[in-house]
Order: sequence, then structure tokens, then C-alpha cells
Amino acid sequence: MPTHHHGHSHDKAHSHSADHTHDEGHTHDEIAVGSDTIISVGIDIGTSTSHLMFSQLQVGYRSLHSRRPQVLERRVVHRSPVMLTPFGDNWQIEADAIHDLVEKTFQAANLSPDEVDTGAVIITGEAARKENARQIAELFSEQVGHFVCATAGPRLETVMAAHGSGAVACSQDDCQVVLNIDMGGGTTKISAIDGGRIISATALNIGARLLAVNSSGELVRIENSGRKFLDDIGCEADIGDEIDQETIQRLAARMAEVLFGTLSGADSPWQDIFILPRLGSLPHIDGIIFSGGVSEYIYNRETTNFGDLGPSLAIECKKQAAHHGYPILGANEGIRATVIGASQYSVQLSGETVYIPDTARLPMHNLRILIAETSWDIPVAERTREAVCKAVAQQDKEVRGKPYALVLSTPPFAGYGGAMELGHGLRMALLDMKSCDRPAALIFEQNIAQVVGEIVSTEINLPCIDEITLSELDFIDFGARLPDENYVPVVVKSLVFDC
Repeated sequence: MPTHHHGHSHDKAHSHSADHTHDEGHTHDEIAVGSDTIISVGIDIGTSTSHLMFSQLQVGYRSLHSRRPQVLERRVVHRSPVMLTPFGDNWQIEADAIHDLVEKTFQAANLSPDEVDTGAVIITGEAARKENARQIAELFSEQVGHFVCATAGPRLETVMAAHGSGAVACSQDDCQVVLNIDMGGGTTKISAIDGGRIISATALNIGARLLAVNSSGELVRIENSGRKFLDDIGCEADIGDEIDQETIQRLAARMAEVLFGTLSGADSPWQDIFILPRLGSLPHIDGIIFSGGVSEYIYNRETTNFGDLGPSLAIECKKQAAHHGYPILGANEGIRATVIGASQYSVQLSGETVYIPDTARLPMHNLRILIAETSWDIPVAERTREAVCKAVAQQDKEVRGKPYALVLSTPPFAGYGGAMELGHGLRMALLDMKSCDRPAALIFEQNIAQVVGEIVSTEINLPCIDEITLSELDFIDFGARLPDENYVPVVVKSLVFDC
């Protein structure tokens, strides 16, 4: 089968001149002359806190043989303050306050919206509720074409924290097994990373703001999981009651004990403490990298008490790490272990091995990526069917029913017969799904899109493209088919982290 011709163009990529200097001390022309640089913004809006940062990204090829442009260098040029996410009645987000934070940060960075090439808006936790996510998306409606505006459930949050904290890079660079424990206001995400690959992950209802007190020590907030922990230590306190520091410390100690117990497979006090499935058996752990708001206290970057469990949880987590013999490794980012933006580039595909049905609804923007890993081992069709069904079932509930592109990840192509078998397995899996759960497009790492597309299209017509390697941290745009041409432009937008 013929291979593609790949070209790339940065839709707004350019080399900036030093028209303005940011408070981080970097100017736009500090990247080498002639290289493609883009200005990107990363905006994180979550249950507890919200913040944003601007970055300068140098994008290009690492070698003459590289087929995909990559971020070669990244520099954070301005960070906003971290603010408590503003919620009104019934947990409805106060969008005006988010808008003010964004406007003030643009001004402080001496940037205008026209100077930002691309970006990522990541919405998590309570902020990801349907109405909240809609309000936030409307704030950035003018940038929808080149911004990633993604609702992140716990699974994607866990993957982003593992990358944003530097744990994935640390594990890959040092060839060791690293745990990332991302402890925020409402949840704690845990990833086990071996040689740069996430091998297991989970999330629990443990966090610093499951309980909060005012300056007088009176309880002003108790989440459901916070109440369960209070019951677990024999405390019957309720909203308006005073709670002393000793009780807060006992509560934090119990949370840390349960958290670290999950690493060794110990029983949990109640099953619904898990948001994602439990961790499987783990290899020897070489160290832990903490991230999230609580990590600011663990790494002694914060001393202010915000009336929650943050300082106490930090103390108890350090004790538990020492008790279990886990070294605490340095972290690149703590509360800001999130995307610093998105790099954007175009890949032009030839039409000889892609399959674009006449009924395809193009263009499509910002499709999430879902990856199903399979192989050419017999029986190929059944393996493919199981891999696709498993991948779809593991989606976060927050994003189910929303458009996505399904990637079939396979070893190098093993022949026409295997491709046909994969197509039949994929077709069976898609027919098993409700129409609302089916992908909007199919992507293959090997050049089999036309073969598989023709098999699948007997019942389901989907755009199929191939020879692209993507990750769960990528988003993809499909342009309209060009007149008298057999290809469609495809734009890949990759979330970028400060590590």
C-alpha cells in the first residue's frame, strides 16, 4: 500500500519579535532565529482552584527522519495567581469571575488575544458539570477553532497530572518506577509509571477540601466523603459545629492511612471511595512525586492555612511515605501540574489509503482521542472487538456521548488478511454500541484505513485515516474535503506540560 506524503504548516506559527517582555524575564525572540514558535495559553478550571499560564513553544522536527513535529522547547512566560474557583448557588460557576481572571492575566502578561496562537482550557471536577462546562466554553467561543476546550473526568485528570508533575519524564529519563500522587481539594489521583509508561492508575475521594472551617474553627463545608471519614474516626460534627486541630489531624491521618493502604492492596473502609478501579499489583516503587494543592505544603512552597485539611494532610502523607519506605522525589510543578497550553500543527494526508465516505460530516473540531490497543495475534477479529469495547467502557462518564476519534494501535502491519480480520472485529464492536457511544472518526497507526473503512462502512460510515500516532493527550480536527482532491487537512493539537 502506498505511504502518505506528510507536510506541516503552523496555521499561525511565527517567530515573534521582542515587542513586549513578560515578568518571567523571557522575550519572544529568545528562541533561535528562523524557528517556528507559537504562543500558547493553558487554562485550568477545577473544583478548588483556577489559574492560567502563557508559554512560548518552539515546534519542529527532532531529526530529518522524524515524521511528526514536536515541541522542542517550552518556556512559561507568565503565570496568573491561583484563585479559589467561584461557585454560586447549586454549584453553578460564576463565569464572570473566570472572565475577569483571564482578562487581568492577559493584561499582566502584556498580551492580546490576537497574539495567542493556540491554547487549552481544561475543566475538571465540579466545574465540569454540564451547565458549568457550557458556560466556560462560551467564554472561549471565539477561539474554538484553535483552542482545545476539554472536559476532563478523573481518568484524563490522572494522566494529565502524571505528565504535568514531571513524573512521566522522571520515570523515562531515569528508567525507574515512579508514583505520582496528585492530591487536590476533592480527589486524589495516583499513577504508577514504569519507564515513562503509565502502567496503572486510580482515583479516590480523598482531598483537602472535603472539610473546611472558618477562622473561628466552625465547620462550613463537609462533602459526603468528608462526612464518611468523620464517622470513621468517631466524630459526629456537623456544619456550624466547632472542630479542634487535634480532630483535624486525626482525620488527615486516617485519610493518609487509607490512601497509602491502597498502594499495598489493603482493604478500604468503603468501596465507593474509589472513583476509578483500584490499582493492580505494583512493582518495586523507586519514589513518589506529589502534585496538586497539598503538594505545596509537602514541598514547603506554601505555609498559609486556607481553613482546610491541606497542611495536616501534607504532614500525614510524609509520615506514611516514610513508614512505607517510599522516597519523596522532587517535583517540577505542584498545584500547577497541568497543561501549559497546546502545540498545534497540520498534517496533510494523501488520499490513497484514507477512506472518507460521501456522508462524512466534515469539518469536525477538537475530537478527543480514545486508544484501543490490539495485535495481529489470532484471533485478530475477537481481540480487536474486545480491545475496542474495553477502551470505550473505560471512558470517564463526564465525556460519554461527546464526539471522539478512536485510534486502533497495532504493531507493524502484518498483511492484508490481518487487516480484514481487524476490520471485521471493529465492525462487530461498533455494532454492539449505542449510536451515541460510537466514535466520530477512526484512526489507524498502520496504512490500513481504506481496507478497514470499506468493511466497516457496510453498516456504519465513518472517516478513516491512517499512519498517525496519537496519544490520549492529543485532540484532532478534520477539515472539509477539498474540491477535486482526495484528502482532508488534519490538525493535531497536543497538550503541553512544563517538564
